[in-house]
Amino acid sequence: MARPETLPSSLREKKRYIAFEIRSESQVEFGDLINALWSSILDLFGEINTGRISFWLVKDLWDKEKQKGLIKCNHNHVSEVRLALGLVERIGENKVSIRSLGVSGTMKSARKKYFGEKDLTDFQGQRKA
Repeated sequence: MARPETLPSSLREKKRYIAFEIRSESQVEFGDLINALWSSILDLFGEINTGRISFWLVKDLWDKEKQKGLIKCNHNHVSEVRLALGLVERIGENKVSIRSLGVSGTMKSARKKYFGEKDLTDFQGQRKA
């Protein structure tokens, strides 16, 4: 059985990563966050347009302690996702304010810029005096 071919990168949908933080009375659970974000996007844009946005919350990068996370979306619809984030007022029983920290083209650069993560390339070229 032949393995399906993947699309070349020039034909794939371009994506952007939006870093955000939540300010709330108490910590927000991941499941409640997903429900609130999907509700906001579906209410604003409907099912067809939400499909075009290609909205996805990256579970591995949700930091429950700092209340920060990362959303992946289509590069043409960043402003719509930011709008939907700003309109969320409640998550579960908590009153919240969601603030967009910034947008990045790769997950790696978003983690470095907005979450303060470091990798080995940050230490190259540094020598002890």
